[in-house]
Amino acid sequence: MRIGIDFGGTNIKFGLFGEDGSTYKFSVKKLIDLRNTNALLLNLLEETKKFAGNEKILCGGLAIKGLINRNTGELINDVGAANEFAGINLQKLFSTKLNIPFVIDNDARSYAYGEWKFGAGKNFNSVIVITLGTGIGCAAVIDRKLFGSENPMSGVLGGHISIDRNGAECPCGNKGCLELYCSASSLEKKVLNKFPQLVEKENPLKTFFDESDSNDKYKSVANEFRENLALGIVNVVHAYGINRVILGGGLMNSHDKIIPVLTEIVKRRAWTVPKGNIEILPSQLEDKAACIGAAFLDR
Repeated sequence: MRIGIDFGGTNIKFGLFGEDGSTYKFSVKKLIDLRNTNALLLNLLEETKKFAGNEKILCGGLAIKGLINRNTGELINDVGAANEFAGINLQKLFSTKLNIPFVIDNDARSYAYGEWKFGAGKNFNSVIVITLGTGIGCAAVIDRKLFGSENPMSGVLGGHISIDRNGAECPCGNKGCLELYCSASSLEKKVLNKFPQLVEKENPLKTFFDESDSNDKYKSVANEFRENLALGIVNVVHAYGINRVILGGGLMNSHDKIIPVLTEIVKRRAWTVPKGNIEILPSQLEDKAACIGAAFLDR
């Protein structure tokens, strides 16, 4: 059995998985609940040990937002709560605490690996995986190996491909980054500003997409979103030379309204052999993907 942890900006997910990828146990904790004593790392270690219990666990992994030195298992930096861990050898700490081999990696890479190994990409040798959440994560499996290099930014910054050189300035320093237009958070902000009546809906973005075919104002914004996302996907497809793309994140609750139109746009614009040889799929593992990916990362 393996243990995986996905340390996100709002929630922390814990999972125990069999060697075939089956889920034995899965739990979600609020990040704020582990911060209330100002000892976040200690609480995370204790919560992980508690979750593992007395199960016989062979190995584990932690998926975490930010830039990771994969050779040492050290978090270099992050813009969220995990920045408290910067400079700490997380790999050694978790391995010592649980007495098992442990791996630390970026959450987008972990998500991609999990989705390739057990999800929508399991039948393919190579896939690109893009997650649309608070930001945009991007990673790729190429010829059955998770792409990366000694540079911790290698392959994970698809959200910071510029789609408008005259666009707004991004916190990363670039202008017109894809993340500014197509992350779930940026789209929700735009939608709620334009259509405040959706604020009262349980899932505003799902309602927005569900009604976009029959509401011309919604349709215009939805089309703009799909056009912008298509630009980013075409750039990533050209960069990696891979024609299968998996999309994850909460926006995939509306994948039936997003992916068909998106696919047609990308087919027209992407330079592939043969022309139009593009497949865009929704994530199958959803919120478990990074967790299970971390558990099975190559050691």
